Amino acid sequence: MAISFVAILVVACGMALLAKRLRLPYTVVLVVAGLIVSALSAGGQLGMNLKLTPELLLQLFLPILLFEAAFHVDLKSFLNNKRAILFLAIPGVIIGMVLTTALFMGVGELFQLGLSWQLVLLAAAMLAATDPISVVALFKEFTVSKRLGIIIEGESLINDGIAVVVFAVVVKITSAHLGLTLPHLDSTESLQALQVVLDFLREVLLGTAIGLGIGLGISYLTSKFDDQHIEVALTVIAAYGANVAAMELHASGVIAVVVCGMMIGNVGVKHGMSPTTREEVVSFWEFAAFVANSFVFILIGLEIKLAGLWEQAVPIVLFFVIMILVRAITVFGVHGLVRRADLRLKQEWLPVITWAGVRGSLSMVLAMMLLVAAKGDAGTAAEANRVMLLNIVYGVVLMSILLQGTTMAWLMKRGGLIIETTEETEYELALARRQAIRVMLDNLESSERKGTLSHETFETLHGQLLARRQANDKRIAQMLEHTPTLNTIELQIESAHLSALEKQVYRDLEKAGDLDYDSMESLVREVVDRKL
Repeated sequence: MAISFVAILVVACGMALLAKRLRLPYTVVLVVAGLIVSALSAGGQLGMNLKLTPELLLQLFLPILLFEAAFHVDLKSFLNNKRAILFLAIPGVIIGMVLTTALFMGVGELFQLGLSWQLVLLAAAMLAATDPISVVALFKEFTVSKRLGIIIEGESLINDGIAVVVFAVVVKITSAHLGLTLPHLDSTESLQALQVVLDFLREVLLGTAIGLGIGLGISYLTSKFDDQHIEVALTVIAAYGANVAAMELHASGVIAVVVCGMMIGNVGVKHGMSPTTREEVVSFWEFAAFVANSFVFILIGLEIKLAGLWEQAVPIVLFFVIMILVRAITVFGVHGLVRRADLRLKQEWLPVITWAGVRGSLSMVLAMMLLVAAKGDAGTAAEANRVMLLNIVYGVVLMSILLQGTTMAWLMKRGGLIIETTEETEYELALARRQAIRVMLDNLESSERKGTLSHETFETLHGQLLARRQANDKRIAQMLEHTPTLNTIELQIESAHLSALEKQVYRDLEKAGDLDYDSMESLVREVVDRKL
């Protein structure tokens, strides 16, 4: 276990560096690394014997990733876009599942796949929701419109909990035919429409109430004392406590964690934490999310066996294509339902929101949770159904992460949605050249002073560098004159850097004993309020 833990962290760090070099999404590179390690290990020779189990994801990793993502969601922006988010997250999941099943059964007849509607419905339920882990990790790598990011991240956070509830209902509907069930689920009890609706509402509303109560309670506690380590620990208790409390009360743990994270991020951080504690909390959760993301996506790659997917290549490809088509229908439908012009999805956003419906680890874990309930010949058929479902879900997840993940940046650039412009890129390059020339001049002048360089050589190289600096400075001045906003960007970056330096000086003085803790906190708060 320890070897596997260290090995995955080593691979994660290496892949993070490689992703930056190749300009690819970090999550995609992690999945590919997992696939390669899985192919090479062939039984665990490389020491990676960890498996992505339902317990590992739902109880260990998912609370970290959901809480960290929800923690950064601006509640006001979320509520301003609640119509689009909730339309996509609730009816979008249910309608998408039903429509996917109907379209696949129709197309499946043409290819003579012979799959039952129960099996297709169950697969559609597993793949109905966009995966918050995949979507949030992907969008953090791009600088896009804040409202677009809120809509996509908000939908992915909410529809995750909805999909889990819907999945349990579909298992009850299909269990008699497929011979599959979930742990602790009585699939023999009668299924009544009213009871299904009541159970659905109970899980969603009770999960919301639990998250709200724990989030506000922890926010209140953090306002009563100032100890950064205890307050970080309280946020961890909140994330896992909301999940555990919801599951114990048969509510949605996912929704409880999301609501709890939003409350602490918007109430606790703003009204109950000092600036130093706030930075400690943010840093802790960013690191925790990096580790959790690394493990989840590498374990996805380790879990997928490419050899088993080739046998079901036709249904996998069909499912993926139909899934994207249904996603487009849902997104364009929501665009038509929201009537207010200021709340509607922008036309140029629709392809991106459609393509951002990445499926990931959640779908795989839902498939893993299925148990064979029947025995004898019926049990053999049930095991065949389970293997078929695993292959379809794993194959669609792999296609989704690799195809959608690697082309998302291209699509957003094509639609003009990535905020960084060509002018900004050129300006960044010019600034980098200016820094490099300055370092080279300092090095050259130092060599001349030490006497390690002849005067003639110094004059030649020094003149060349001065000419390059003059040309580069002229280019910078032209860019600033043509695009004045570039100066604002540089000012913001340098201001943030100077603010960080000033805060660090006060912290160093406090550690050296030259400043008491309360005075340090007061000075840091002045920096935060002043923004420079």
